[in-house]
Amino acid sequence: MNIREYWAADEELAINLWNKCLPADQIDKHNFYKRIVYDVNFDPANYLLAFVDDVPLGFMYCTRRTVPDEIGGMEPDKGWIVAMGVHPDCRRQGVGGALVKAAEEKLSAAGVKYTDLGTYPANYFFPGVDKGEYGDGVHFFESMGYVTRGECCSMDIHLHGYRYPEKYKEKKRAAEFLGYRIKPYEDADALPLFRFMRDSFPHWLPNARDCMRSGKAGERIILAKDKAGDVAGFVMRAMDDTEERFGPFGVKQDLQGLGLGSILFHEMMLDMARRRIFYTYFLWTGGRNLDIYASWGMKVYRTYNLMGKPI
Repeated sequence: MNIREYWAADEELAINLWNKCLPADQIDKHNFYKRIVYDVNFDPANYLLAFVDDVPLGFMYCTRRTVPDEIGGMEPDKGWIVAMGVHPDCRRQGVGGALVKAAEEKLSAAGVKYTDLGTYPANYFFPGVDKGEYGDGVHFFESMGYVTRGECCSMDIHLHGYRYPEKYKEKKRAAEFLGYRIKPYEDADALPLFRFMRDSFPHWLPNARDCMRSGKAGERIILAKDKAGDVAGFVMRAMDDTEERFGPFGVKQDLQGLGLGSILFHEMMLDMARRRIFYTYFLWTGGRNLDIYASWGMKVYRTYNLMGKPI
């Protein structure tokens, strides 16, 4: 078996192999380039392909930061296995283990001391190992020394026939009586939104900034603002330019009892339905948020093990 790095001529091979290995996470050429090759930290030496002769057996996409994140910096000790797979006809033959070891050696040689599965902040496809779609993957990574440190879920909702619930309309009226305004983003909101995000949700600031730069923030971000014009909460969609992807989303911690979160959520659902976007989803939540989103009509459609390993 030969393991080598990705070459430009491998484009079609790599996409076809990905789709055979990860049938629940199909990818096309556009997203392969947008989410992988064009990523600021992409290094073809960290996209590994396993062959016997010229027959592709599996792939491994791992990464680390080579360009500092706006908030997280370089995170020099951290690496990620973003995605990997072995062709269904070639499993349990040592291909996956060889790819994981090769990835760990590359990351370790670059100074990485801890590797997470899936949770690459800049461009993740899934936050962990899907227990339903790829249940054998949990046991495989455990055999490679990876440890489960938590669980999370993806949730979605269909919006055909969506109606803004009356009780949340009442909450909106009560919030407006207190001086709050629910409004779409405008350019004049940039500085208050930056201030709010730096104080309350700094890890989402790059996502909001990217949305603003795209020129589409007016149709993708909704704000709750107080009497003074400060941002009290926000909701956003299309984080990776996927129209139906929901989030990020948050309210100032000291204001979370006012119902602004539920109002913002339903404002976004209504806005999406009016734009004839009849489905929305997000990839990662857990804990008490599961019950909150469920009360708003969302349902779990995938569950993941969050896994990692010191290397």
